[in-house]
Amino acid sequence: MYRPILFSLPLAAFLASLPLSAAQAQVTSNLDDLPQDRSASPAKKPASAPHPAGHAARKSAAKKPASKAPASTATPAAAAPARSAPTHATVPGVPPAPPPPVVLPPPFVPIQIHPPVPPAEVTPVADAASHTETLPDGGIRVLFPSGSEALNADSIKALQVYGTELAHHPEQRVLLIAHATLPGDDVSMPRRIALARALAVRSIFIHAGVATTRLYPQALGRPDKGDSAPADRLDAVIETNPVDPPPSANGMP
Repeated sequence: MYRPILFSLPLAAFLASLPLSAAQAQVTSNLDDLPQDRSASPAKKPASAPHPAGHAARKSAAKKPASKAPASTATPAAAAPARSAPTHATVPGVPPAPPPPVVLPPPFVPIQIHPPVPPAEVTPVADAASHTETLPDGGIRVLFPSGSEALNADSIKALQVYGTELAHHPEQRVLLIAHATLPGDDVSMPRRIALARALAVRSIFIHAGVATTRLYPQALGRPDKGDSAPADRLDAVIETNPVDPPPSANGMP
């Protein structure tokens, strides 16, 4: 127990006898043996995870400086794309005239045209009091009893003959002007009777060969107060279709 102390005394006396110039001492200290606060001890660093075998090789390769790429010798003018020159050096002129209009050709499929349906034939009434007479201008007049539009056989025959003659003159048109009267002041019923008379005569003319585009029925109803002609009548008035005048020298109508 006391042997270290006895051994260190002669060593200490020997060191004290040495001159100060040659005496050198090396003092070391262990910080772990010093009194420290256990609660304030620094936290230990976590142990690093072992690296794989190839990690060191990649790390050493990354530390080497990368070799510099050779400087590009291309000039800025060669790198930029060349701009093409405009195709039109001058502004195109205005055409002297507009293009011609587009004319569509006619359809290849023929369009079926349906002829007009002919009206029903007029049936003669035996006891009808109608009769016909010729007008001064070449027309024909049909007289009816008041409130009736029936025609007897003689009136229908005379109208058929007159219609056949009209079929040979396509340049003429026929106005069927009908009047009718009734007791009282009613205006609607006389016009209806006048229309029925005009349609009956029109039907006879169509079956005789007169085109429908040449017949113009006009149901006027009651005649005017100054009209001296019979009140219940139908006048077939002949008119000539207007002819277009020839064009003038300057092309104006």
